[in-house]
Formats: sequence, structure tokens, C-alpha cells
Amino acid sequence: MKLAIFSVLLVCLAGCQPDSIPVPKNQEPRTELTSPITGTPVPETESRPVMMVMINNHPHARPQSGLYLADVVVEILAEGEISRFAAFYYDHLEGTVGPVRSVRDYYLDLADGSGAVVAHAGGSPSALDRIRNEKSSSIDGVHQDEKHFTRVSFRKSPHNLYADLEVLRQVAADKKFPAYDGKQAYLFSRSAATGQGQTAEKIELIYHKLYKAGYQYDRASKAYIRYTEGERQTDRETETPLAMQNVLVVFAKHQVIDYAGHRDVDITGSGKGYLMQQGKAVPIEWKFRNGWIVPYSNGKEIALLPGKTWVNVLPLTGKVFFQ
Repeated sequence: MKLAIFSVLLVCLAGCQPDSIPVPKNQEPRTELTSPITGTPVPETESRPVMMVMINNHPHARPQSGLYLADVVVEILAEGEISRFAAFYYDHLEGTVGPVRSVRDYYLDLADGSGAVVAHAGGSPSALDRIRNEKSSSIDGVHQDEKHFTRVSFRKSPHNLYADLEVLRQVAADKKFPAYDGKQAYLFSRSAATGQGQTAEKIELIYHKLYKAGYQYDRASKAYIRYTEGERQTDRETETPLAMQNVLVVFAKHQVIDYAGHRDVDITGSGKGYLMQQGKAVPIEWKFRNGWIVPYSNGKEIALLPGKTWVNVLPLTGKVFFQ
């Protein structure tokens, strides 16, 4: 009889257990921490800067180092037919990057707006004047900060200056440059697929009659793979393909302003363009917001897929083809 009563008690106790342990009123459920630059999950870390590194894109500078690590890359023409990359690093501040090249005023618009620390190798006279006058967060590998950069032997100057992201981060801390303020660069959504857009599994960009770039969508990795002059771009050290989830193509006014071929590029305004995601393209309007070039449609911001973003700023005479 005692054994029967004990069995009944066990059944009662088992049936009376709550389905889940209630969360105490003073303890909120933990939410996922995501990067303000890529929208991807990140561990809880101390405050850090956004580093904007000027990366060379001359044929003698390819393949580059560390571009595959960048969270956002903005490509704009420099002089002649050669473009240059402003590579933004925040989620991962480690690894070798380069070749590092000089900065221009319109790249400073990106850095100033976003609060990024600029790592560069000198610059145009107007850009250097602006850095001095505005006391910009700058790490210059040609002038006062040369000791923090490395000249490699396997390439000739000016394509042989490299930097280490951990070193740049430490220099930024030593100079007491501010950390990133945490503002969301873009609106992110895991369901941000363009869906009804035009097919854009192969993209061709014509910046200049002598310079072409492009992307091909890889269904297996669900990412676009970067091509320059018809060749797949990879990292020099790891041979990792340059891959990204979002490709923005925007058109902006370009004007040559001096005998050296320096340009003025209007990236602080607005204009037309396209957003490519998951093998589809939709027309967009772009606006300059807090240093980032952001896509809109009918006045509403379009969400990007969490991950890496490449922004291609073409002249008004540039062309884009996709299929």
C-alpha cells in the first residue's frame, strides 16, 4: 500500500512541474548582439574604432591583402582610369591590409561622416590640408606615422606599403581617437531578398573605357564574387575570393579639377543606382547618411542582408549591365 501511495505522489509531482522556468521580473531575456556595420552576430566586446584603410587598385597592386576581411568597401575612381578602395574594418580588426595608398577629399567625406579613423599613404594637397585643418583621425604611413607601416620587398613603390590592423587599432588608441559611436550604418533584415527584381547573377560595371569590374553570384555560398578586368579577385595571402552579400551600384557626378587629374566626386548628395542581392537587382535612390551611401525606394530605406557590402560609385557616364 505504501509503495502504491509513493508511486501516485511521483506521478503527481511529475505532472505538476512547470513547462519552463519563469524569467525573474528583474531579469530581461538576452537579445542577440549584432554589428552596426554588417548586421551579423558579434560577441560582446569593448568599444573600438572603425578603420577606413585606403587600398590601392593599380594592376601592380593586385592581388591585394585583407580586402576580404573588410565589412564595407567603397570603390571610386582616383586619377585616370584607376579606382581606389576605401575599406572599412570594424567586426575584425586583425590581419595585414594593403597596399595602402593616398586619400582624396571625397573619401574623407566617408570617414568624417561615419567617424572612421583613416589609414592612408599621404594624399592630395587639398585632402592633407583638410586633415590638418579639421584635425581628422588620421594615420599617415608616408609622413608622421611611417614607423607603423611596413614596406615589403616583393613589390615596388608606391605599391609596397602595408599595415597591420591590430597595430592601427593600437595607434588609434594611443592618439586617443574616438571609438565608433555605434550608429547603425544600414537597416538589416535576413529576409531582405529583392525577390521581384531583375535577374542579376552576372554584373558588369564600366567605370571608364579602360577599366571594368564585375560580380558573379555564387548560389552555393549565396554571395557575389568580385572580378576585376575579367579576373576573379582573391586575397594574396589566403587566396580567399572577395565575396559579399550586398552590391550597391550608384551614379554620382565626377569632375576633373586640376592638371594632375584629381577628381571631385559628389558623394554627399543623392542619386540613382541599383541594389543587387541574391542574384536579383532593383533600382534604388541613394542618399548620403552619416558617412554611408544608403539605398532607398519611394522614400523608404531598403534593408540589406546581414553580411558584407560593396559600394561601387560610378560616374554619370558609367554603365552597368546585369543578366
